[in-house]
Amino acid sequence: MGLRWTSGLLVGGLVFACTHTSLRADGGPPVQGQESSSRRTEAALARETLWLIPHTHWEGAVFKTRAEYLEIGLPHILTALELLKAYPEYRFVLDQVAYVKPFLERYPQQEAAFRKFVSEGRLQIVGGNDVMLDVNIPSGESWVRQVLYGKGYYREKLGVDVTVGWGLDTFGHHAQMPQLLKLGGYQSYWFQRGVHAGDTPSEFFWEGIDGSRIPAFWLPLGYGLFYPAPQSASEFESYTRQEWEALGRYSRWPDRVALAGADVSEPEESLPVRVHEFDQKGRASFALRFGVPTDFEKIAGQRADRPVVTGELNPVFQGVYSSRIELKQWVRTLERTLTTAEVLSTLASWLGKPAQKEDFARAWEPVLFNQAHDLMSGTMVDKVYEDTLRGYQFSKNLGDELIAKSLDAITSRIDTSGEGVPLVVFNNLGWQRTELAEADVGLSEPGTRTLKLLDPSGQIVPIQYLEAQRYEDGGIKHAKFAFIARDVPAFGYSLYRVASDRTPSVPGEPTSPHGNHSSSTLHEDFGSIENEYYRATFDLWTGEMTKLWVKSGGWDALGNGAANVIAREQDGGDFWELYGTLSR
Repeated sequence: MGLRWTSGLLVGGLVFACTHTSLRADGGPPVQGQESSSRRTEAALARETLWLIPHTHWEGAVFKTRAEYLEIGLPHILTALELLKAYPEYRFVLDQVAYVKPFLERYPQQEAAFRKFVSEGRLQIVGGNDVMLDVNIPSGESWVRQVLYGKGYYREKLGVDVTVGWGLDTFGHHAQMPQLLKLGGYQSYWFQRGVHAGDTPSEFFWEGIDGSRIPAFWLPLGYGLFYPAPQSASEFESYTRQEWEALGRYSRWPDRVALAGADVSEPEESLPVRVHEFDQKGRASFALRFGVPTDFEKIAGQRADRPVVTGELNPVFQGVYSSRIELKQWVRTLERTLTTAEVLSTLASWLGKPAQKEDFARAWEPVLFNQAHDLMSGTMVDKVYEDTLRGYQFSKNLGDELIAKSLDAITSRIDTSGEGVPLVVFNNLGWQRTELAEADVGLSEPGTRTLKLLDPSGQIVPIQYLEAQRYEDGGIKHAKFAFIARDVPAFGYSLYRVASDRTPSVPGEPTSPHGNHSSSTLHEDFGSIENEYYRATFDLWTGEMTKLWVKSGGWDALGNGAANVIAREQDGGDFWELYGTLSR
């Protein structure tokens, strides 16, 4: 014996009813119902609504590697598609390209159904990034690449413009996010962490540093509220009433929202059954209804009294900023490497060299993937950490190769004729720069005791040797040196020349290529580093900074104290909850 029911949607005063799949008492597969019950539809619409948003939060990598999590998680999308086929009232949400793209590649026969549900609005794509990234540690350039890569893929593959920002598990959110989200084409932001004021409502406008505002949907009780759902009808009803009341402490509206899903979780096949049973009984003051984020956003958008929240939604898990610090160093290095490669490739393309778009996508993707909130934070097991380093190394190798190819293409167009070894200094930024530069020079003939560097006007530029190899007669064979490159044009270059200086050495001249002995505790107890603004002095035995001299005012910023006292402790990727006292 089958049970049939309908659901209705109130739009502009009109009720649209649709016949839904029926349930079979014998536990067999559902059958399509053909009858509607307008009386039940009207009763449901008269009640307040708890919107359920089914989803699964795919972890890129943390306890398992990327490949292992895909093996577990991709079949979950198959389950979601089956539920969408079986229950017309069912909805589902997917986010990360690193999860969806492998699914469509591995299951091409499912693409038609996937596209159908997306076009119908029953399967909603949110996030629009490669992964659910950490938004505090990566640079703004990385965030832009996440959007270009993620939204670009969904637009090209599925014809979808993602407008729902999705940071459910992200460890805090900086105050410029509203501006970036608006500029990225997003119309909302859903998240869980970072709100510290207990009286903050779950729906508000978040205002950024520049005054940009975006509708924010805070999940104060988490993103897995209905996972796992109680399996008996009575327990489900009791639990649902309990959560409705709990959400009421944060939501000021007749309608409330809860997510049904968890980390790498399979959609529960029993959930549509439990929801139908709950509504069929009609004993609560509210109805349950499946929806996607934009469904609830439309309801919230009808209310004009949402408050405005400004500033940071931080800090959260402060230990993540230093845990496995080499991962932070890697991402900074690669952000510089790949953006430099992009600039040089653009210049080379302008000069006639074909663009290498596919290579850039291959180089960026491991970097974007490793910016997932757990990976960027360093909160992973050792085998995932090692896999992360391999991904970074791949991107570095490819990025360096792209830079070398572009530099070769550009320098081939530069007239480098003249005496000495030509040295081209490139500026990859959009403004004139004076910066420290490094160069490597090799000499095939012995006898050169020192090198002489000439700037574009022919003036001698002081250099500092960093390392050198010499022939038996003491002449330089290979040298690496540093110098100050002055006024290098924006997106341009300056041509220097390296000449051999065969002037006989002066008695007492240092034989070290560095020009002085290295500071260490074998020679002295203290050492200093300085620039035009500061001079920092360190105890070379302990590593502590003993003085920070501010040159502009002639004062010691430490006030005869000490800073940067180092304590060493093994970092196994579990430091993410350190420094909780900073929250107070």
